[in-house]
Amino acid sequence: MKYSISIKSAFAAYIQSTNIDGSGKAASYLRALELLEEMLRLAPSGFEDCYDIWSVSSAERLILLRHRILHEQKRGSKSLWMREGIPVSYLRDGYCSAALTLFIEFLVQHFFSEKVLDIVDAHTGDDSNMFKSLNIAPSVPEGFVYDAKSQDGKERLQTIKTRIGQSTFRDMVLKLYGNRCSLTGIDLPEVNRASHIIGWAERIETRMDPRNGICLSATYDAAFDRKLITFDDDYRLVLSQTIRDRVPTDILKTHFLSKAGQRLNVPARLRPLKEYLDHHRKGGSF
Repeated sequence: MKYSISIKSAFAAYIQSTNIDGSGKAASYLRALELLEEMLRLAPSGFEDCYDIWSVSSAERLILLRHRILHEQKRGSKSLWMREGIPVSYLRDGYCSAALTLFIEFLVQHFFSEKVLDIVDAHTGDDSNMFKSLNIAPSVPEGFVYDAKSQDGKERLQTIKTRIGQSTFRDMVLKLYGNRCSLTGIDLPEVNRASHIIGWAERIETRMDPRNGICLSATYDAAFDRKLITFDDDYRLVLSQTIRDRVPTDILKTHFLSKAGQRLNVPARLRPLKEYLDHHRKGGSF
């Protein structure tokens, strides 16, 4: 049960971090999966092992369950899952299938993240050698994308792999920084971001390098992404010409001007690579 609770909490956090149509979606998706458990208890349809959806660790098994959900959805009022006390809209309008689809994606990401974090934790020696071992891609189970050979299927598969990779990168960077913003010390994972020094789309080879990440709270992540701030080779905050030219309001003084020259609290290992920081500085007006 402890495993189930942790998976459920982690899934809720995953929905939030992937920004699936706002925070309200998290509650509705969690509710959809809870109702799915009730439906299965009423009419198992061979899925007795899914009564506790959070304890199912096989993505392939859940893909089969998704097929069953879609079958019951098509049956409409004839479905055995359409029972009094269960809101019909969750099955009828596709909330159960959509929630399960995202849960399958989450499980793939969760286990991929565990694999990557194990590599990081076990590594000793030169950081560049460890980075090479992280240059791996997540494996999405066959059948997750309905027609993986079509153009639409290929694009969706790539989108899913990108989202899994970015989520894993976030897990890796936040763990290295102890879930604390390296500039402010804020320890709320909900507002902290794994800021890419070199953007995800700029270089394929740096995407999963933890030295290409800095844990920053949302405001500073946004400023860093837009090249309004950067950091020098000693990890000290540098303000862009754009900020320095602005009229110095109290807000600007508090959050930026007063922090110029402040040093990041970087981890003992896998610190931001100076080569990457140099690339970032050259992209802005510093």
